[in-house]
Amino acid sequence: MEIRGVIMLIGILLATGVFSQRTLIPIQAVPNATVKWPGDLDQGQKMEDLSWAWSSQNACFVSSQQQKFTGHHVLFQTEILPRAVMTIRVIPADPQANFSLYAYSGGGGAVVPDLPSCVSCEADYKWDFKYRGKTQDHTRSVELRAVNNPYPVTIGVVGSEGLAGGAFTLEVTLEGGETAEQKVQKKIPLYEAPVEKGRLAVYEAGLAEGEWMHDLSWAWSSQNVCFTAPQQDHFKGFHQLYLTGLPEHSELSITLVPDDPAVSLNLYAYSFSGDLRLVPDLSSCVSCEASFSSGRQERHHRKVDLRAVNHPYRVIIGVAGAEGVQSGKYRLELNLK
Repeated sequence: MEIRGVIMLIGILLATGVFSQRTLIPIQAVPNATVKWPGDLDQGQKMEDLSWAWSSQNACFVSSQQQKFTGHHVLFQTEILPRAVMTIRVIPADPQANFSLYAYSGGGGAVVPDLPSCVSCEADYKWDFKYRGKTQDHTRSVELRAVNNPYPVTIGVVGSEGLAGGAFTLEVTLEGGETAEQKVQKKIPLYEAPVEKGRLAVYEAGLAEGEWMHDLSWAWSSQNVCFTAPQQDHFKGFHQLYLTGLPEHSELSITLVPDDPAVSLNLYAYSFSGDLRLVPDLSSCVSCEASFSSGRQERHHRKVDLRAVNHPYRVIIGVAGAEGVQSGKYRLELNLK
């Protein structure tokens, strides 16, 4: 199915020919359909500050490629629904025109250049070199994904090398994302796990007392970076949580030992300050580490380390089964040094 749209601009913008970077053209993406919007670079303006793009919180493109984004920026915004893949493509009317493209999800809908962080950012521009087995034409495309949560998506169509004008068509294709009833998240069991320096603390439990965690997207958020979306199958079973402390100038080694080596149990832990921060509602943390099977021959033990230098932290430890795993006894060893 193909849906065509016509850009409607406020009368004053048409009269002045000025398009503020902070003015967004809304697009309504439709599940399992392609929406097409016409546009022109002369509707945008240059963006003097591009440093948001190579910030470690966004990682959209590197500073050495900034010349590809020095022309006019025309900004659009839409939404990606849960369980969906969004493909964004810009087609310049002139095949000789040099365009670039970027798109990011999340960020609370923040607009570049004032983007402190986002969930994911992708960019496409003219290659500097040819790649074996690949070809590039005048079109540019990027792809974004959403698993359990919807996100705002901001799209930038840009002229390369200072290009300030040129007609184009923007295509937004949404695969999946059908409206579905959201699963209710039950409370994940949380246990106190005190530790003392120089003494090994051992806790024995069974995963059968845990609960499913329906939303794992916190783990690959740029504010947490615990494990990546392709690795989420290692954590799709039951979860149990433990709360402990990490004093300043200390290191906490956490080891998970399943009773049955054939049961796939995995481990994650994160440090934070202040009020209690529990997954899946973890907006940010100081540090997060995860340990899971890599598919190679290895011990069934899982181990992560967290460190504190000048400040004490609180720590949440998560024991999780791989996809479908709802039971299995284990031993959790905490060694504070």
